[in-house]
Amino acid sequence: MDIISAMQQRKSTRAYLAKEVSRRDIEDVLFCAALAPSAINLQPWEFIVTHGEEKERLVRRLLKARLERQVKCGPGTSKPLPERISRRAKEAMAVMEPHISASGHTFDRFIEEGSCSFYGAPVAIIVVIDKIFPVIRYLDVGLAVSYLLLAAQAKGLATCPTGLIAAYNDDISQMLNISEDKEILIGISLGYADENSPVNAFRTKRVDLKEIVTWFE
Repeated sequence: MDIISAMQQRKSTRAYLAKEVSRRDIEDVLFCAALAPSAINLQPWEFIVTHGEEKERLVRRLLKARLERQVKCGPGTSKPLPERISRRAKEAMAVMEPHISASGHTFDRFIEEGSCSFYGAPVAIIVVIDKIFPVIRYLDVGLAVSYLLLAAQAKGLATCPTGLIAAYNDDISQMLNISEDKEILIGISLGYADENSPVNAFRTKRVDLKEIVTWFE
């Protein structure tokens, strides 16, 4: 699969088959992620991979923490979003909600529990960065995550990046022995998509380039 096709075909997957992903395939995807560019080649990203019983132990801990804290999914901004941006989220939710309802879940509960369980994917990847780095280096990590998602797509694997798990930083760090010097940025579900699940039967739209591009000629 060429890179343009991978970009066009990839979407976030929220239901997975109970099919194991080989160690070799996981390593191949991570190898590609590590090819991403970074400022003066700092390569500030780190990946923690969990699967099998260790992943299930982590999921149980996160689901318990969710019941206790009830963390909601949102943009994380301190001020209301401009209407043109909040409209994008509303339109996405309008597309997603009927499919999620068809699976017997409410939207909020599905997203919150799904985030904490990595949507049932057999592999969960936790992306961390050393706290010594400034916030600007998050951009480098974002590039590595993008490479990872596209490499997975090219290998026939499905993914879903999940930011909500960062709210359970302490729980994850304790379960996976992550140093307090590290900051958890995002989680990534990895596995084979369940194509028969209604929650995978939609694709969210992207805005027209006129909304996000300014030309000077």
